This record gives sequence, C-alpha cells and structure tokens, in this order.
Amino acid sequence: MGTLRFKQVDVFTSRPFFGNPVAVVLDADGISDEEMQRIAAWTNLSETTFVQRPTTSEADYRLRIFHPTGELPFAGHPTVGSAHAILEADVVTPRHGTMRQECGAGVLKLTIEGDAVDRRIFVEAPEARAVREHSGSIEGLSAALGAEVSTEPPPFALDNGPVWLFARFEQAEPIQRMEPDMAALARLSRELSVTGIAVFALLEGERPAVHIRCFAPAVGVPEDPVTGSANAALPAYLARFGLLERVGRSYTATQGTEIGRDGRVSVRVLDSSGRAEIGGHSVTVIEGEIRW
Repeated sequence: MGTLRFKQVDVFTSRPFFGNPVAVVLDADGISDEEMQRIAAWTNLSETTFVQRPTTSEADYRLRIFHPTGELPFAGHPTVGSAHAILEADVVTPRHGTMRQECGAGVLKLTIEGDAVDRRIFVEAPEARAVREHSGSIEGLSAALGAEVSTEPPPFALDNGPVWLFARFEQAEPIQRMEPDMAALARLSRELSVTGIAVFALLEGERPAVHIRCFAPAVGVPEDPVTGSANAALPAYLARFGLLERVGRSYTATQGTEIGRDGRVSVRVLDSSGRAEIGGHSVTVIEGEIRW
C-alpha cells in the first residue's frame, strides 16, 4: 500500500464551503491513467487533478485534469486550485510571481498576486476556438433549460479544452429561477457534441458584471458550481457578437449562488479576440493522504 498527499481546495472564494471544490493529488507520477480516472470517480467532484513532474523544461509542473468520466486538456478552477495547493505544499517556488503549468492544452502562464489569505492566482487560458453557431437548437435548448433563450446573439459553442455552448438571457432572473431537465440537457449536449451548456446574463452598470450558470450532465456534472473555463471563454463570445465593451476588459462574474456555492471569478481580457485570463482566491478545506 502506498500513500499520496491530498488536498481539497475551494476555488474562486476565500470562504470554506463556497466556490468550486477541486481534489488535488500531489506527487502523482506513479499513478496510471486508469487509477487517476478511478480516483476522480471516487472523489465525485467536477474535477480531480494529479500533479506530476513536467515533461518539458518550459514548465514547472505537469497537471492532469479528470472529470468523473474522462480527462480534460484544460479546466479553469482545477488549474487555479491546484496552483494554490502546489504553493501551500512547496512543490514549486514561483519566479518573479509566476509559474508555468504543463497540461493537455500546452504550457500556461500563472500569475500570483498577494500572499496568504489575500493571494489570488490567475491563469492565461487557452484561446477559445469557435466551434459553431447553434441557432437551430434554440427551441430544444429552451425546453431543456425551462426558460426562453435569447435569439440574438444566437447560442454559440466555443472550445478552450471543454466545449461550452453559450446561451444568453436578457435578465439574470430567469437564470436564477432555472431548474433544467438534466436528462434532456445531457441528451442535447451529446447530440450537439458539447461538454456542457453555459447560460449567462450581462448585469450592466453593476458589480459583478456577469451572472452565469454551467450545466454538464453529459460528463457526470449536473451543475458546476463556479466554472473557470466557461468564464475564460465567455469574452470570446462577447467579442464575436460585439458585446465585450458592455462589460469592459476587466470584470467580475458571479456563479454558484443558486446551489449555495457563491463564487467570484475575476476576468481580464487580453486582446480584441476575447482571449482572457481568469483568477481569484482559493482556500484549502481538507488535507491528508490517499492510501492506495
């Protein structure tokens, strides 16, 4: 029997039991892909990560990211939360306030701001690549969500590791009251070849500036509490449809309030295409060992 250091971190919050939890397994070089997937299914969280030695000199560490049924090349809250765990465990020493993470999406730059409870970690997310417009799916999407999706701009899918289908609402209230049919959403996600559905509203003149919810029942995650990858891809949607200036190049998104996991994602838009970095606070709630 062996042991592995383990932490569970709440991400995009400074309060325990809020934000989005990620399980982080440290010193995970000796674990097979099958064992990683088994551990990820066992934790029953939206993502579980495994920290390994990098395979390139450009990176400080390698991160494998698994959801309950498969592996992702990138995900936002697992990246931020794992970096928090790595810093706590002294696995990596930042250089000039930065670290570099190797993952399936390549080598990504992370920036550390502040220290201890005030520390925020940002990651430059992979470019969100356009997949396709889904204006023909508005009726089915509205039926599965239980609320009418806006037709302008139309639903559109973007890929930055996961593939998120974004659907806009004019107001936040329908999103807050939403009780989706998860079985229907899972079927629709598989039919449209997307990881999940991200519904959002712009809160103009307010802080936070965006309210968003993300549903991925097709990959075993009915509702993801606070989603880094979707928040990192949303600016590309806004830029594509001329909405980016309505929230600005630096804004905060709120997510998770409906399921008691209230979190805040800081978004910084890096260029006119909507490439973004996302970040926030994290807090460790569990640490110990996995025996295997």
